[in-house]
Amino acid sequence: MPNSKIMLPATKIVATIGPATESEAQLEAMAHAGMSVARFNTKHADVSWHQTRIARVKKVARKIQQPIGVLLDLQGPEIRINIPGEQSFSVNFNDQVTFTSQQKTATNRTPIIPQVVIEALKLNDHVLIDDGLGEFIVIKKEARQVVTRALGNFTVSHRKTLNTPGVNIKLPSLIDRDLAQLDAIEQDQVDFIGLSFVRNAKDIQILRKEMAKRKINAQVVAKIENQSAIDHLDEIIAASDAIMIARGDLAVEVPFQELTYWQKLIINKSRLAGKAVITATQMLKSMVDHPRPTRAEVSDVAHAVYDGTDAVMLSEETTIGHFPVEAVATQAAIAQFNEPFVVLPPLNLKHDNFGDYITHAANELVNRSRKETSLTIDKIVALTESGETARAIARLRPKVPILALTSDPKTFQQLSLSYAVTPRMIELSDKSQLESSTELLKKMKKMNLVKIGETILLVHGTFWKKSGLTNSLSILKIN
Repeated sequence: MPNSKIMLPATKIVATIGPATESEAQLEAMAHAGMSVARFNTKHADVSWHQTRIARVKKVARKIQQPIGVLLDLQGPEIRINIPGEQSFSVNFNDQVTFTSQQKTATNRTPIIPQVVIEALKLNDHVLIDDGLGEFIVIKKEARQVVTRALGNFTVSHRKTLNTPGVNIKLPSLIDRDLAQLDAIEQDQVDFIGLSFVRNAKDIQILRKEMAKRKINAQVVAKIENQSAIDHLDEIIAASDAIMIARGDLAVEVPFQELTYWQKLIINKSRLAGKAVITATQMLKSMVDHPRPTRAEVSDVAHAVYDGTDAVMLSEETTIGHFPVEAVATQAAIAQFNEPFVVLPPLNLKHDNFGDYITHAANELVNRSRKETSLTIDKIVALTESGETARAIARLRPKVPILALTSDPKTFQQLSLSYAVTPRMIELSDKSQLESSTELLKKMKKMNLVKIGETILLVHGTFWKKSGLTNSLSILKIN
């Protein structure tokens, strides 16, 4: 029987696993605090580290009998600077700093960057480091190096990120480190694969081909974090299974004053397409060192909920922070309080199939029941093999819980990312056609999924275990 004591918010919480949270005890504590998906950032640590900790997450999920999705976040063509000796150095406004691609000409104040970056840069282009904390302008270019001028006072540190807003750099969508991570994935071990620095749908297609070669059954999470992704947003959403708004790099690739606009637009487009969307980066960063968030951070998480995000994410807060469990619990508390007050504009749905009509009708019935005294629907129960029916209902944000019943273990795991959806494994009849709901209700009562006196809205198809055939609604009183 699933652990009924774990009360998760409708908004899912993605927590990045690191040294502060790699133990089974910490993983279990975060799951009880509200974590639905465990993220593994492959920019850090080696393949074996990630494989060992993924196995721990799976062990904890079995112990508490709750789905915990696993998101393997690939590094992608991220550019980082290398400093000989790995020692940081300070620069002041107007100081000149040379970036080189040659190890032999580098010094402890001459960072090394890839030659392809030097080739792409032009005079007056801007170079940002460390998520925009440091900024330079190119004042001279040579074959193997560029000379820049600092536009402020800051520190240049080894292995910090480098961004070149508006500059198109020809880099592969997957690097050797990414392919090594894919090679190590065992069957059904990973539920989501994050693709960093997506530029267009072709990048996603390349990843899917590599996954197919390795028989990896996982959903692709496209990370929106550069101008090219913004320019090709519609095709990226269509080609992916889920979206992450990676605000760290995105905020230095587009003008910072535009970030909130793009966040709202991406969430709305993703919801319209029925794709789960994660809002990420520095949501509770002060909780790396402090047990309570700032007022601005509370507002940031709440506004993501009001925007209609499916999930909010924690990074440093749970990898190296001193209060990782508290950070998860804080996000959960903010989400749970604000969710009942969220009012989203209606989606302009095309209704391309029966399923779209059915899920829209289900939401309308729930809304009407909340205005009537004679009938109140307590929850929606969706029979779903692929998870598409549950996701289609979730994008409409009904004001009742969504219980998704499936016999597919992968669907069970992947629904851990969808708003308000509680997935449960259920053994379905061997008969091809659903003849009546009587046996199903008996089984649901036995599993403590419904209670006597509740009214449920059952969304299903005529046939068991056949995807894409949702065509029926039933209002049932539990006796």
